[in-house]
Amino acid sequence: MKIRIKALSIDSRRNIFWILASVVALSVGVYIFGVLATVNHTIAKKNLMAENGRLASKVSELEFKDISLKNKINIEVALASGYNEVKSPFYVSRSRESLTLNTVSR
Repeated sequence: MKIRIKALSIDSRRNIFWILASVVALSVGVYIFGVLATVNHTIAKKNLMAENGRLASKVSELEFKDISLKNKINIEVALASGYNEVKSPFYVSRSRESLTLNTVSR
């Protein structure tokens, strides 16, 4: 029983070499691109986290100002600003069947 082995020609060996070399070079290029993209995303995340901290601090400061301004308002300030106290208010109440308007006789 004879086994036949087909030998590769020089041209086919050269083609196989260049194909494999191209695949390796492409793989290295994709790997480098992936590493650089990961580094860029990590830096962007770090910058966004720092910006988030600054904005959270600014929001906290504005909330504190809002609370302090709300605490300064009282009935005298409202009257001085031109608001009037309502003598006969009316209310809207919701029952199970419908929405009704309950008014005080005026």
